[in-house]
Amino acid sequence: MKQCLPVLRRRYLGKIRTLRIIWDVSYSSSSRHQMTKMHQNPNFDTASRTRIYCFLSLLIGVTLALLCLSSGLYIIATEPKTLGLPLDISPLTQELVILIVNVTLTLCIDGMMFTHSVSLRWALHHENGLQFNTNIRLLTSSSRSGPNRWYSNAATLFFLVLSYGSSSTLLPQTLTTPLLNATSLIGLGMALAGQAVIAAWCLLSNRRLIPTWSSNPLNATLAAIKMGTITRRPGRSLLSVHHQKHKLLPEPVCPAKRQRPMIIAHRAVPYIVIIVWSLAFLATAWVISIVLVSRTISPTCWNFTMMWNIGGYCFYNSAEFRFGSSDTYGPLYTYGQYTILCLLFVCAIQGLQTIGLHCVELLVNMSRDEAVWRRAYSETEKQAPGLQLTQSPLVAAVTSWENVILLFAKAVSHWALSQAMLPVFFPWDMKTVSIVFVYSRLALYALLAILLALFTTYLALRRPSGCQPTTLGHLQTIADLVDDWETDDHGRMWWGEKTWSSEQIRHAGTSCHRRLLSRIDVEAKYF
Repeated sequence: MKQCLPVLRRRYLGKIRTLRIIWDVSYSSSSRHQMTKMHQNPNFDTASRTRIYCFLSLLIGVTLALLCLSSGLYIIATEPKTLGLPLDISPLTQELVILIVNVTLTLCIDGMMFTHSVSLRWALHHENGLQFNTNIRLLTSSSRSGPNRWYSNAATLFFLVLSYGSSSTLLPQTLTTPLLNATSLIGLGMALAGQAVIAAWCLLSNRRLIPTWSSNPLNATLAAIKMGTITRRPGRSLLSVHHQKHKLLPEPVCPAKRQRPMIIAHRAVPYIVIIVWSLAFLATAWVISIVLVSRTISPTCWNFTMMWNIGGYCFYNSAEFRFGSSDTYGPLYTYGQYTILCLLFVCAIQGLQTIGLHCVELLVNMSRDEAVWRRAYSETEKQAPGLQLTQSPLVAAVTSWENVILLFAKAVSHWALSQAMLPVFFPWDMKTVSIVFVYSRLALYALLAILLALFTTYLALRRPSGCQPTTLGHLQTIADLVDDWETDDHGRMWWGEKTWSSEQIRHAGTSCHRRLLSRIDVEAKYF
């Protein structure tokens, strides 16, 4: 027993020393002033103007939905046999029209579904389930918020897939001229109307539960602190999101010269990387299979070609999948039913890509949230621009290179897939609807899928350089790192070392006075 007393005494004194150090750090003369400020935190930005933008995007979505539905019904009434309006346009114009439609569709859907993502964020917050500022919107459900329940997410996902499937079959080929497909117009109108209903549901039912419409992770953290659901934990001024499992009082840590990647911070990221690479593999296998099928169609004379248009004879570069029957006993279904089958077939293929792109949004938004946080500190002589609590979501989306790439990938990938699967209608004999797969165009889609997978992998494995801890939009981590929420006259604040020269215990934090902060000492230890 006497031999154990010195060991127990050393352990006890070590814990007392650690507690004393943390007390000194948290309640030093400078820190005491900061703790006083924490009870007088500035109000968070409610971003009421962003809510007006949400109403405007909803209005645009409703207008486009009514336009598509009315146009589709008009074409059905005036062209009951072909269910399409003949258009005298060139193939190049046809491809450009589909591209413009996809770009417009992507912007419209993202505008309306921003409301859905904000609703999900604060629904999870009220259920104590919000950890990150960004979530996989359609694969994360709420237990109490109607617009974010599992059945609402399933309906939203269906409408999202139907949107891009309808745009892909909007201008099918015929034996003579392209048609403006009434079935696809009605499908597109229904898809936009369904997503508009979900967005309106979010705006009307959850407006009192949403404290701020801003997408800024720091503003969301400040709102959570004001509501009392998140509390800053002292002694974690240099711990990143990767250290959230450290529940006990931490020991002093040395700054990391390079931060850890996103793939080990969020459990969904590895699965998303696997999904996008699986889609890239399937797209590549698809190209190879169509090449082999086209070769068996003309075995006597066949040459591999990458020409864009459909070839024939020795340059056959496509394979055909046909709905219906070409026998003399008549069709199995009506022509209208064939067009619906064609639309559903295209939606099934577009759906896989839509889910993959939607999952990539998580990595893009987490990377964007991290970029917002990393504006607070600079490792070089160049001054950091500073954090801002107030920022328009539109400005944040436009100025984020990751978000711009994702928007481009959404529009172009859906367009490339629509050009690789060409619906060919035969409305005059009322027998068949076929889809032609062109392997040269499929090769373009496969290339885009591989580039998307590389982009996703880069975001998942990227390791930010510097001593500033990563947050990735994790609200509790941001609350631990920001010890002073005061901003300057321009609404900015910075992060850095706040230790006075006479103090031996190092501490990092935020301040609205950039000159009061210094660089992190890589040789020192911090609480």
